[in-house]
Amino acid sequence: WYQRRVRGDLNMSDTGSVEEAITHEREDNKFSFNDPESSRNPAFLEYSITDNVLDMLHTFVPPAMRGRGVAGALVKVGLKHAASRNLKVKLTCWYTAGFVKKHGTFGSKIAP
Repeated sequence: WYQRRVRGDLNMSDTGSVEEAITHEREDNKFSFNDPESSRNPAFLEYSITDNVLDMLHTFVPPAMRGRGVAGALVKVGLKHAASRNLKVKLTCWYTAGFVKKHGTFGSKIAP
């Protein structure tokens, strides 16, 4: 991943490497990715869990990391996390809704 990032050609096909570097911050209800070479601020997906529904509330990717599949990797990790815990997913964040429409749910069940 480091060599691809240095060359600047990280994209959706490389998100497996990004996914492996994503941290689940349970106490803060978010998944985050930090690339200190690109930005001092991490990219993140914030969520809440109520009544067995994981609500994907907000995604943020710093400008220096945009266009490299980071947001998609965060959503994919969140969807897989929900599926592994048998949680339904609510797509409050506009980006997560668009991602699921384009790429699927990765085994998650979408809440009405």
